[in-house]
Amino acid sequence: MQVTFLGSGAAFSPTAYNASILVDQTLLLDAGAPLCVHLPKVGVPLDRPTAVFISHFHADHCFNLALLIAARHELFPASPPLKILGPLGTEDWLRQLLDLAWGEKFRRAAWEHLAMTVQELDEGRGAEVAGYRVRAFRMAHVSTWTCLGYLLEKDGVRLGYTGDSAPCPGLDALVQASDHVIAEMTYAEPGKIHLSRQEVQGLMGRHPAVRFILTHRGSDQPLDGAVLARDFLTLDLPL
Repeated sequence: MQVTFLGSGAAFSPTAYNASILVDQTLLLDAGAPLCVHLPKVGVPLDRPTAVFISHFHADHCFNLALLIAARHELFPASPPLKILGPLGTEDWLRQLLDLAWGEKFRRAAWEHLAMTVQELDEGRGAEVAGYRVRAFRMAHVSTWTCLGYLLEKDGVRLGYTGDSAPCPGLDALVQASDHVIAEMTYAEPGKIHLSRQEVQGLMGRHPAVRFILTHRGSDQPLDGAVLARDFLTLDLPL
């Protein structure tokens, strides 16, 4: 399994792009980075990803999905179908996002042309997507929406992705189910709604067999035993 970080910064990072991770040039975990620039920069055509997983509806995790959809509709007449997976409410949210970005007429045309489908997930719900077994875990980030982390399984690798989360039982369950986990580390010191360096250290201590890759970083402090993601870093798993 190969992962490429198209964005590794926290929401207001001055040095890194917002969250998006490309898996095997096929799946996208979140869509906060400028995908129309970054996918070609890593040698991936805009019409290659077949599915996008949205962890939650904050702008730094999802707003560039509107641009990706528009580019595929306008520039790729033979673009393959696109599947969007996310928390409860994803289909309504996506319609609103596209209506705001491009208008209802464009949204309807793009939705039909790209044969878009939406699958809403929640704690314990699974899916089969492009040969990956997927399971959703509830994270504790904000109460406005359901926030999810995901477990992707393929070829003997179990990759977890936390999205955004504070410490919670769902986070520990996701890490426990993974052999590699892409975890957020927003804060240098403990705070609200995100993980801090100290809290990630605690997770690592509770799950010593799991390899940690740290993203959504507001701090560049290294953490022994973990890989610090950076924009355009590519890793081949297992590490």
